[in-house]
Amino acid sequence: MNYAVILAGGYGIRFNSGNLPKQFVELTGMPMLAYSMKTAERNVHIDEICVVTLEKYIPRVWTWGKSYGISKLKYVAKAGEKRFDSVYSGICSVPAEETDTIMIMTAVCPFLSQDTVNRHYSLIEQNDGVITVVDATDAVTSSEDGCMADRTLQKEKLFVQQGPQTFRYGVLRRAHEKYRNTPQTSEVYEDSELVLRLGVPVAMVKGDRFCIKVTYPEDLAIAQALYPLFCEKENRWELDV
Repeated sequence: MNYAVILAGGYGIRFNSGNLPKQFVELTGMPMLAYSMKTAERNVHIDEICVVTLEKYIPRVWTWGKSYGISKLKYVAKAGEKRFDSVYSGICSVPAEETDTIMIMTAVCPFLSQDTVNRHYSLIEQNDGVITVVDATDAVTSSEDGCMADRTLQKEKLFVQQGPQTFRYGVLRRAHEKYRNTPQTSEVYEDSELVLRLGVPVAMVKGDRFCIKVTYPEDLAIAQALYPLFCEKENRWELDV
């Protein structure tokens, strides 16, 4: 079985959308979450969907699932305080077995292509973990205090991680449980880092620039402008395959 776990549990403080979390803000007439649900619904490899969301929005997610014809929506889980709590809630809510796969998607990346999803499932046949990346276009500087530079890394061997991430269920669960049961000096935000800490290799799929993450209000305007171009690209891809 292949499960998609869609994270929709954030409050979107940086988005400044009032009381409505950004993943539920409308984009071209649909709540942003609906894009991720429809992407998972359309993909031939994905069997069932679990959405992880804020408790008060659970009934609304079920309603949207019916409204948008998301027949694969089988589970809606309560979001945790932190991202890793929400991922753990999602993976504990599906009846997955050790070798089943979990694709972690986010509700604020509405333009995930079917080609990217399919390449994940091609690679996961030979790997226990797959992530999506794009080439870094700028150097990256690290700083412990946010004021003084500690190190600058050149872009040639750097990649920017996008969604989704796909893992074998058993590997992902062990990675999360090890992290949860070990005292931490700093928080880890990406599941790929937790899996890498187990010593499990993680393969990379090249994504595309359409798969933007809507973080700030101006990102929504960019997404609205990209929407017709993304639809055109997806339609061309479907004709080619």
